Amino acid sequence: MYPCIRLLALIIFTLLLIRSPISYAESEANATLNSDTLYFYNSETNINNYVSLKIAFDTYLSKFGTFRFQPFSDKEIFEKTLVEKQDGGFLLSSWHYRILQKKVPITPVLVGVSHGKSTQRKVLSAKKQINEVELLKGGKIASASNEAYTRTILNQILGKKSAEILAQVKLILVPKDIDALMAVGFGMADAALTTEDSLDDLAKINQKQFSMLTRLGASEKQFLTLVVVPKKTTVNTAVLLEILEGMSKAPEGESRLRMLGLNGWRKLTQPELKELDP
Repeated sequence: MYPCIRLLALIIFTLLLIRSPISYAESEANATLNSDTLYFYNSETNINNYVSLKIAFDTYLSKFGTFRFQPFSDKEIFEKTLVEKQDGGFLLSSWHYRILQKKVPITPVLVGVSHGKSTQRKVLSAKKQINEVELLKGGKIASASNEAYTRTILNQILGKKSAEILAQVKLILVPKDIDALMAVGFGMADAALTTEDSLDDLAKINQKQFSMLTRLGASEKQFLTLVVVPKKTTVNTAVLLEILEGMSKAPEGESRLRMLGLNGWRKLTQPELKELDP
């Protein structure tokens, strides 16, 4: 009986992975965008339902005026928009910001908060048989981040042997960290790149799956999602920042924040701003 249940779970999980990476993408290239717009692209997360995300944020933002939310599934279109639209606000990862701030005059203002923290580490976890990074050669690594970000973080974790190992591994991109961890449990991947919090969550909800993993390494601390604005801000941009800062004070705002894996926003400190400088 148990093998049948396991097979059924594996089939369902596989179907979810096939459907999930981008179930729906807004018509990004043709969207009507202006200074009332909050733009979103996160290299660390594969959103699997753009419809519900957009509707939820549009509904919330509309309470404060003509503000709207525009999520992007395409990194290139998002970057093109950022270059062309010097207004509104932009939600993106700190990794992505460090790349873009060399090309566009933008300033980080707010940082996401989750469980009282505004930073996280990425952890590379593998099945027990793989107790050293060299054994990953020829294997599969699951990640809920895009490929460029995943390879950057793996390069950081794997150290001197990263180029050799990364040339011989296959990346499996999934919607959420929990999917990456379950991919290892179901034998679809040899290792998973996830946040520390996701590992803690797995330990709470499925101790058996958690006990099957071994930790191979961790990245440097990364900031959570940033709110970035153009150097020349408008009145609408200032209002957008106020709206975002107040989200954690209202139940409707909290529910939207949870869709981004956050509990709130706070202003970046001067030392943090210096840390984000090139």
